Amino acid sequence: MESRTEKLGDIADITTGKTPSKRIENAYGNVIKFLTPRDFSGRFSVTTERMLSDQGYQAVYNQIVSGPSVSVTCIGSDMGKVIYNRESVVTNQQVNTLSNFKSNVDPLFLYYLLSTKKQELLSYGAENGSTMPIITKSMFSKLEIKLPSVKVQRKLVACLSLLDDKIELNQQINKNLLRLAKQQFNLTFPNVHEGNSRLSDVMENFDRKRIPLARREREKRQGVYRYVGATSVLDYVDDYLFDGTYLLMGEDGTVQDEKGFPILQYIWGKFWPNNHTHVLSGTFVSTEWLYLFLMNTNVRSRITGAVQQKISQANMNSIPLTIPSKDELFRFQKQIEPVFSQIQLLDEQNLKLTAIHKLLLPKLLAGQIDLSNLEGAIQNA
Repeated sequence: MESRTEKLGDIADITTGKTPSKRIENAYGNVIKFLTPRDFSGRFSVTTERMLSDQGYQAVYNQIVSGPSVSVTCIGSDMGKVIYNRESVVTNQQVNTLSNFKSNVDPLFLYYLLSTKKQELLSYGAENGSTMPIITKSMFSKLEIKLPSVKVQRKLVACLSLLDDKIELNQQINKNLLRLAKQQFNLTFPNVHEGNSRLSDVMENFDRKRIPLARREREKRQGVYRYVGATSVLDYVDDYLFDGTYLLMGEDGTVQDEKGFPILQYIWGKFWPNNHTHVLSGTFVSTEWLYLFLMNTNVRSRITGAVQQKISQANMNSIPLTIPSKDELFRFQKQIEPVFSQIQLLDEQNLKLTAIHKLLLPKLLAGQIDLSNLEGAIQNA
């Protein structure tokens, strides 16, 4: 596959984001998306934790970027995250965004290409001599990439989009299934958040069983089983290997969403969690019931820490509730079992599709796969 070397600054405009000054009252509202590294999830920036108001919009007017655009995080340990923006967006100062692409560039191809360069970007950012790795706008503009012809770029995008479209469809179906389960929970247990019992009465927290392994031992186990939690960095692996159905709840760092509800992850199978999450399992109730209960629990008043948010085990354990009867729980579990079985099935499909995507992406970009036989390439991946 023939390609040419180009600098990013020669194929697109580059905009470094800006956060509205704290002196501006009511800077946040619902006028335009405000993209930060925490919003980098998936292929497209569909939603953001916060949006700017008219006042915020005017304060950062020169940093507004029209879609389509490609945003890249360029500072600290989060460096190298990439997301595609179909609409206008404003980012904070930790993000550089490419827009107004030259005619020889397919923006979605550039998204895929840059998503393979996380380690290269981290190394590049560490060269500036600062204690915090950072890629300035000037440095970012000089970064060189290899571009095939637009025709080839579009073929590659079409191939990779087949997988991404299926993954995103499965994710959307699961969101809808979970929404239905949550509605059924609220109808069945309308007063469950009132009562004299405590969350610790119906669940087990595995925090005390977790013993971190030494770094050398962690590295030996890299990739053996799934590693889940707040980051993808293998910074903490337990000697205790989890195997079953569990609920992960943010412990420190990002522990609540913008409405005050906890950050949760429903997971099963064998995995290691990092040390920024509580690992929970239902005892008197099922783990699925526990998941739906916590989805409906506002934890804002239980968060501590001025610099870094934290929800302690004690604060979590003390959340009040009314424990339903065994018959009520049994009937509800029969209702939601098919829902969660389908959620697990689609998630397992996505794990396989993501693995195929990860394997195919660098090979496609390097021209090692015949684009006319994509179906065969996927089957043989």
